[in-house]
Amino acid sequence: MVSVLLGGAVGAVARYLLGELLLTITKNVKLPLSIVSINIIGALLLGFCVTTVSNEQLLLFFATGFCGGFTTFSTFSVEAVQLIQKKQYLMFLLYILLTISGGILGVFIGKLLAT
Repeated sequence: MVSVLLGGAVGAVARYLLGELLLTITKNVKLPLSIVSINIIGALLLGFCVTTVSNEQLLLFFATGFCGGFTTFSTFSVEAVQLIQKKQYLMFLLYILLTISGGILGVFIGKLLAT
């Protein structure tokens, strides 16, 4: 449980810092690219971790803790709803397609990089 707690804390801080950096870079883009990017990076890291890490405590730290704290389905959901509320339907579709397909592709690439 301590491994998950520590990994989650590190992952959440990493998400916040990277998110702030990405927001400054993509501030003029209508699509919430910071969360898309974070979720895809997290999926790639998760795919890599579940393939390479065999120690149970390290796996709990990295996969469940860090990747769980780093990625964010709740923020993705809030931003998707906000796009609908703003009647930006094309952006909404692009956002969910990029996030979901990018996440699945990220896991595949992470697993591929691990082998």
